[in-house]
Amino acid sequence: MTARFNSRQRFPVPVDALFEAHCDPAFQEAKALALGATTAKARRRDEGGSVVVEIDSSQPARWGGGEANAGTMTYRLDPAGLRGTWKRTQKGYEDRSRAEGTIVFRALGDGQSEVEVQGEIEIKIPLMGKMIEKKIVAAIDEQRAKEEATAADLLRQRAATKG
Repeated sequence: MTARFNSRQRFPVPVDALFEAHCDPAFQEAKALALGATTAKARRRDEGGSVVVEIDSSQPARWGGGEANAGTMTYRLDPAGLRGTWKRTQKGYEDRSRAEGTIVFRALGDGQSEVEVQGEIEIKIPLMGKMIEKKIVAAIDEQRAKEEATAADLLRQRAATKG
């Protein structure tokens, strides 16, 4: 089974500033840590006209059990099109899980912008996969407002240091 989600977040910055921040390892690390990661290490590389950003992070287990939730989020972004793809690889579950989708950055006018993330989550664990997929999508929805507020604060801080 596969669970799908769609998330839109608005920000008080121009779209080019939003895209630039998304490509910045320091921004990605700060965002991950502010959202509850206990460790976060990001890196960026330019590859054939695309920007590839990888964020390795870990956080405490979410739904019981003692194992930390660790993995790598990879964005492959097109600066010309202001869009890209994303993929989350979950450490220890690489062959039993899939999380991937698209990301689009849009200008809204008046110095405002939005990011739209669409994705699919697939957990290949007999009897429990569908339940886990639903919990993951619910957690994404639950954390959306906090993620938007955190990113907006970090974007304001970036703008203040550049201006």
